This record gives sequence, C-alpha cells and structure tokens, in this order.
Amino acid sequence: MPFTLSMLSRTKMMISGVKNVMLSSGELLRFRLNSGAVEIVGEGLQIVEIGGGDVYVKGNIGGVHFE
Repeated sequence: MPFTLSMLSRTKMMISGVKNVMLSSGELLRFRLNSGAVEIVGEGLQIVEIGGGDVYVKGNIGGVHFE
C-alpha cells in the first residue's frame, strides 16, 4: 500500500497509508509505513484524528524524515 503525505500548511499535515504509530510526543511523531517509516519533528505536535490508515497531525512542523 503506497502512502501520501500532504502538507496543508506548516501547522497541518495529513498522512495516508500509516500502518501504526511508533512514537508520539510533542516534539516527535513516528509512523510505520509499508515501505519504512516517517518521522515528523516540530513543536506542539498532536495527532488530531487517526483511522483507516489516515493520520491528521497539527502543530508547528519543523521537518519530515523518511527511513
């Protein structure tokens, strides 16, 4: 299953194709994808909504890293 990452602004993001949440803190979110993992770094990060492989994140997003 492919993933999609959409930056709605520097404070809102939608990720589709998430298999599970590996780590969740105010400064770091880490999600497992079929093809590896993605890390979102920033400040005040929150998972606002999650379900069906979709995750909606809000907070001050500083960067995105893929593994």
